[in-house]
Amino acid sequence: MAALIVALALLATYLTITLRYKLDHGNFGANPQALSSAAAGPYTEYRYLAQPGRSIEYGFSIANRGPLTIRLKEVTSDGRPAYTVDQVHVNVDAGREGFERGKATPFKPIDLAAGDQIFVWVTLRFSDDLLLNYQPPCAGISLATQRVRFDVLGMQRRQSVPIGYFVSLETPGADGRPCRGGE
Repeated sequence: MAALIVALALLATYLTITLRYKLDHGNFGANPQALSSAAAGPYTEYRYLAQPGRSIEYGFSIANRGPLTIRLKEVTSDGRPAYTVDQVHVNVDAGREGFERGKATPFKPIDLAAGDQIFVWVTLRFSDDLLLNYQPPCAGISLATQRVRFDVLGMQRRQSVPIGYFVSLETPGADGRPCRGGE
């Protein structure tokens, strides 16, 4: 009976740790292709023009605050039909060269130790029928998280990790130009 109680306590501890484990935004972000940006207090928004069949790229860091090493398996889309994650590249040395896109390598599963972070470059590709089926002209989509899949103590987890800012995706007007004035 004592062995059963110990086993149940260990199982409960394992489930509590693995199910509550979270990744966080790191210390870095980059938006070299943004049309414009705006800041309001602690929040920054980067604006992109969402054109059918085209892609945009943005970067951010993912931090593992600990206490365990995780295996980052995938960076994915949030399931919206208007766009897909086309490519993912990483800079393992986020603290020194994370902003250097030219030094990023194609993503492959990676172990991320407690207290460490990596810089991730995500390329989103917009649907060819974006304006017909998903978003009318001058419509907007915003995101502030990126879906990831990771393993912690052998358990697979999915999480929307904060990227540290807002990405605003706006479809063009009927003339193909940005709808907001001044851009």
